[in-house]
Amino acid sequence: MKRLFKYQNFFLFMLFLSLLSAVITLISPVLINLWSKMGVGLSTQKIINLFLILVISVVLDVLLTICREKFAKQYNIANFNNYISKYCALRYDMIQEEGPSNLLNRIQIAVNNLYSFMTESYIQIWSSLLILITILVITLFQSLWVSGIMFMLIFVQYFGYKLLNKELARRSEVLQRENSTGFQQLLSFLGQTDYLKQSSDFEVLEMQVQPAVERIYGSMADINVFAQTSSKVLRSISQIAQTMVMALTVFQYLEADGSPLMMVLMVVLFPIYTSNLNMVTNANLSKQNLNVSKEFISQMDENRETDGTQRISQISSIRFDIDTLQIKEKVLARDIQGSFQYGDVVWVKGESGKGKSTLVKMLLKFRECDGIFINDISLKDVTNASLRSRMNYLSQNVPIVKGTLRENLFFNIKWDKEREEKLKHEPILQSILANKNMDSLIDENGTNLSGGEKQRIALARALYDDVDVIILDEVTSNIDKESAEVILKRIMSGNEQKIIFIISHDSMPESYANKILQL
Repeated sequence: MKRLFKYQNFFLFMLFLSLLSAVITLISPVLINLWSKMGVGLSTQKIINLFLILVISVVLDVLLTICREKFAKQYNIANFNNYISKYCALRYDMIQEEGPSNLLNRIQIAVNNLYSFMTESYIQIWSSLLILITILVITLFQSLWVSGIMFMLIFVQYFGYKLLNKELARRSEVLQRENSTGFQQLLSFLGQTDYLKQSSDFEVLEMQVQPAVERIYGSMADINVFAQTSSKVLRSISQIAQTMVMALTVFQYLEADGSPLMMVLMVVLFPIYTSNLNMVTNANLSKQNLNVSKEFISQMDENRETDGTQRISQISSIRFDIDTLQIKEKVLARDIQGSFQYGDVVWVKGESGKGKSTLVKMLLKFRECDGIFINDISLKDVTNASLRSRMNYLSQNVPIVKGTLRENLFFNIKWDKEREEKLKHEPILQSILANKNMDSLIDENGTNLSGGEKQRIALARALYDDVDVIILDEVTSNIDKESAEVILKRIMSGNEQKIIFIISHDSMPESYANKILQL
């Protein structure tokens, strides 16, 4: 609530500065109009006064820009964090289908669009409207022909840009989708460093990534051609109108032998008028981009994972009574039965594709499933947060971040000095700590670590968590037998009062398990 109040105050301050800048911008044409009505000629002092007013207007405009950019960081961070929380609450399948890089790219675009509209277009439109109305009133008392042309220009610009915006909204949506998908495809190719560096040349690769490059830059070119050509036509109409107004002003001056101040007034007024008219229409363009991003955010809200209502403080029992295990229309296994309590070590067996990983992911509510009970409560009724706080899920795809060893060991875990001291003496980390310390840098995806070292880091993250269930999903599949034995023994020691699920193709878990769940 305090943050919202802070942002509202800032927007009001920005609006005040913008309106003040508009008022100062209008002082010079208003003064010229008064001098013209009073029959007063130009003088050196009047020209100096006009110059000072224009300088003050520029200073205010610069101040407005500085204030906006000073505010940008916190505002963008707040919006980004808000959207990331929505991302984290998305359905598992949506994240998998759309791809994390695609979704995160669109989130970044949404943050930029919101900032651009709220701190530029939304503020500017009010000051621009004030300037447009004032100039129309001034010209109305000077020349009906000129005011008529300027008034008609509003309709031309408004309806022209309205049609333009409608088409741009459609193309902007395509652009955002094609850009995000294209970069996702590029990353899937160019992110395979080990495979890329063994290649003797990249001619074939360049051909393979061309469809992605075409998607990115083709969609950009499409929208730029349409937007720029349409905008040029509308701007040309403004320029034609400006030329006609100046011609009429000169003609009236020559015919009536009028005051030169009238000509000066038109020279000053019309550029200000067209400039602010463009600001209003550009604000509409910015709003269209914002609307596309809003639709994406609404889509994330609609795809939020379902949650239960019953909180649990511990998991004492797990029961499977599943008739059919399936993903969408694909049936993986049938008739899965089993009851497990504290102290059970369960070996989940089954051929590849029978749904072993799917089953344990459903236990974590990654996907919905009937027939799973926690403490005899249907899994659907248990809140996601309370369920997941009592479980640790370790997969063969170890999450390693680019950062220090410490940052990896405390990934999504609040740093604690006592915990770090325990980790420094943790037996399974000693082979890593022999060559590294807590401040040693780990490359992206752990490319400077072996498969076994990654697994040891993942396990160390989980060892000191206060949980009731540990799930090991093929965590020993990519490491040697000796390392696998060390890891499994370390997990078993000190975790006798937990429920442990081990998914493995090999028979090693048989010597540790007291129950087997066959799929």
